[in-house]
Amino acid sequence: MENFRSIRFVLIYTMILNLLATVAKLAVGYYTGALSLIADGFDSFFDSVSNVVGLVAIYLSRRPPDEDHPYGHRRYEILMTLIVAVMLFATCFQLLKTAHERLVNPVEPEVNLWTFASLALSIGLHLYVASYEKRKGQELKSEFLIADALHTRADVFVSVGVMAGLVLTNLGYPIIDTIAAVVVAFMIARIGFEIIRSGARILTDTAIVDVDRVAEILQQIPGVESFHHIRSRGQEDDVHLDLHIRVAPDLPLSRAHEVAHAAQRRIQAAIPGARDVIIHVEPQHGATALAYDDLSATIQDASKALGLSIHHLNAYEVQGKYAVDLHVEIPGQQSLSEAHEQASRLEQQIRERLPSVQEISTHIEPVPRAPIDCAGIPDDAQVIERVRALAMQVSGVQDCHEVLVQRSGNAIYLRLHCTLDEHLPVDKAHDAATLIEDRLRREFSGIADVSIHVEPAPTPF
Repeated sequence: MENFRSIRFVLIYTMILNLLATVAKLAVGYYTGALSLIADGFDSFFDSVSNVVGLVAIYLSRRPPDEDHPYGHRRYEILMTLIVAVMLFATCFQLLKTAHERLVNPVEPEVNLWTFASLALSIGLHLYVASYEKRKGQELKSEFLIADALHTRADVFVSVGVMAGLVLTNLGYPIIDTIAAVVVAFMIARIGFEIIRSGARILTDTAIVDVDRVAEILQQIPGVESFHHIRSRGQEDDVHLDLHIRVAPDLPLSRAHEVAHAAQRRIQAAIPGARDVIIHVEPQHGATALAYDDLSATIQDASKALGLSIHHLNAYEVQGKYAVDLHVEIPGQQSLSEAHEQASRLEQQIRERLPSVQEISTHIEPVPRAPIDCAGIPDDAQVIERVRALAMQVSGVQDCHEVLVQRSGNAIYLRLHCTLDEHLPVDKAHDAATLIEDRLRREFSGIADVSIHVEPAPTPF
């Protein structure tokens, strides 16, 4: 809220200064008939309009997150910076249009002391406003103030160009006024493109945090064996970060949860703008990770050869031997004996192809129905209810809460928290999360991403 008041003061203060420059240039421009000065005056008027846009922007962007905007409203500010860019292009177009009119119908305006006095006042005010607004924008972490400072700096070039053109016009070279206007127009357009490029980086979720910086923090946290898939987006003071860390497979879930929270605290302390840090905990791969990949591919080939589909495949290595756990899909109309026979044939195929597999556990499931089209469920509450039901069906899950649904076109993004036994090893907890994600993806078509945060159940008193 304090930030909002500070930015609002900056915008109101600079709006008053811009209106002062506008009145001075328009009054002298209409008095002398200097079209370029009138155009410059209207350009300053656009600055005042830009300040009003900024007031609307910070009002919208500083509102807290709500059900429809769970990540907050900060992108409204970026949207408003693009409006500033449009105003710059409008100014550019007006200058080019005026320059064309001067070429078709040459006009020699009256140039006097008042002309230069109004321009000098405008240049001085705009230099001060651009410097002040940029400094405050960096201090308050406001993209809009920084963008508006660039707009105001462009007005300095406009006024300097107008002044140079009027000097040369007074010396008998009126064509220079037109050339100067065209040059200034392209300079303004360039600043407009810079604003759009900066805003587009945020709107397209360009990485905002250096991965090496996060890696350096994680390397100092006891319990973190390795890490990967570090992603970030947002703005300098509103960073959203998610990443995966690996811990020892036999680490209890409660201890793994503590390690994740330690990583979260360290990251937020080192990166002040990190508002939302999501950490996925996984068991650390052993030295046999490559062998496991080969084992998985071989089992998949064996199932395909029998016309079966499997999922949620896990393999555990003990002294060079494997224990395999998998789910096999059987048509629902088959009898249990027929389904068991097919599962037994699959187990036999696996043992023949992989002698190192000592134990195989197959879970028989019916072939899933066609996934539900996300776009066909307009009510997020229905999606949340189904997500909770599916999660609670997984063995070991004690509770499912904080389910968040975010939509983008026909795709949905799911985020949920699941509570498990605090003594459960982290590899088993990871298996449960993987199974939940698998079931969600099979239930709903169009799922773009699933983020499942597992946490230990609170100890009862």
